[in-house]
Amino acid sequence: MIAPNQIERPANAALAIIAVGVVIAGLYHGRALLIPIAVAIFIWSMLEAIIKGFANLPIGRYRLSRGYASLVTAAVVLGAGYFIVFILLAQVDSLGDAWPRYVLRFESILSDLTRVLGPERSEKLNAILAGVDLTKWLPQLLASTQFVVTNTLLVIAYVGFMFAESTFVESKISALSKDEQGAHGTAALLRSVFESVQRYMWIKSVISLCTGLACYAVLRAVGVDFAETWALLVFVLNYIPNIGSILAVAFPAIIALVQFDTLGPFIILLGSLTAIQLTIGSIIEPMLMGNSLNISPLAIILGLAFWGTLWGIVGMFLSVPILVVILIVCAHVPSWRWVAVLLSKDGHISE
Repeated sequence: MIAPNQIERPANAALAIIAVGVVIAGLYHGRALLIPIAVAIFIWSMLEAIIKGFANLPIGRYRLSRGYASLVTAAVVLGAGYFIVFILLAQVDSLGDAWPRYVLRFESILSDLTRVLGPERSEKLNAILAGVDLTKWLPQLLASTQFVVTNTLLVIAYVGFMFAESTFVESKISALSKDEQGAHGTAALLRSVFESVQRYMWIKSVISLCTGLACYAVLRAVGVDFAETWALLVFVLNYIPNIGSILAVAFPAIIALVQFDTLGPFIILLGSLTAIQLTIGSIIEPMLMGNSLNISPLAIILGLAFWGTLWGIVGMFLSVPILVVILIVCAHVPSWRWVAVLLSKDGHISE
């Protein structure tokens, strides 16, 4: 006679596997809807943190009200956006002037490479390069641009509605909860999630800014073209764990290889940028993070691969904040606490 619990356990495991598969399929096929919402939640939480920071900033004996703090935040964000756009547009003409020089240098590198590889391998390389048709990428580029513009407008709209709804969150939680204790517990969980994500993003932003400025100083010293643009790219890519640091070093180094006639600047730039990334990423960042990001490095890599596969480059940016949310939520649910333990760095989680 088979006991009922022996039947229920395999059935529950099968249902759990099916549920996980359905969730993953929904995340993938619903990414056109979910990505703008996830980005909007992320931006909204960051803007809320900035507003609270300005509201708590003492000005003599006074403090800014939330309304004035919101206006200051809007001015800072718009000013930063204008500064970034100004930098990018200012260097468009410079790129047009430098492009013929890059082409000549690239052809020289190919010529040297041909002599090293020999005739047979050189023919294969030339065949591969000849098969690269940039005109085929143009429709995809236009479609991607349209996608970015549409989703940017959606994100702005979502963020606006989230600010409008944020004042009613506590009352809605109270209405959904059966008792006052449940409402307080839910509200405390949401606060813990947002505070942890905001703390991580604040520290990561400061680290990314320091990395970008240090790399900018090296780029200017070496004389690499478009140093401002590359420093901005370093700042952005630093939000992507591990892979972002590699790309932030590779792109400027490749430009240095094409820009200069000798390998000296390329070697200096590659070594200096790598040293900056290793120093800040391996020494300074762990010291600043401390125990605020108690996530296993393996979990970060797996999360990066998982969310990158599902949502592309946006998923890579959001992978760590999403892991923080999952860890905190699972730590507060007894039946899912084991997930939080597996995701944590040392197995110790706080409720």
